[in-house]
Amino acid sequence: MSDGAINAALARIGFKDEMVGHGFRHMASTRLRELGWPREAVEAQLSHKVGGTEGVYNMAEYLPKRREMMQALADYLDGLKRSSDG
Repeated sequence: MSDGAINAALARIGFKDEMVGHGFRHMASTRLRELGWPREAVEAQLSHKVGGTEGVYNMAEYLPKRREMMQALADYLDGLKRSSDG
């Protein structure tokens, strides 16, 4: 799905000029770091390239940690939904 399709959908549901698709990546990155997840796992999950020698030498994908991290984020979001359903 393209950014354009996501942005068009957000506009249709009333978020025009308030949110863009890339904003979800920004929010996830910020919240995961606030929840204490390691930078390496967050950056790998977002497919960000790491610069310098670290980016050249470290080819780890952190898959087990990323699975755990994404489940924690899903649990966090479920908790937010439950608290707003009140």
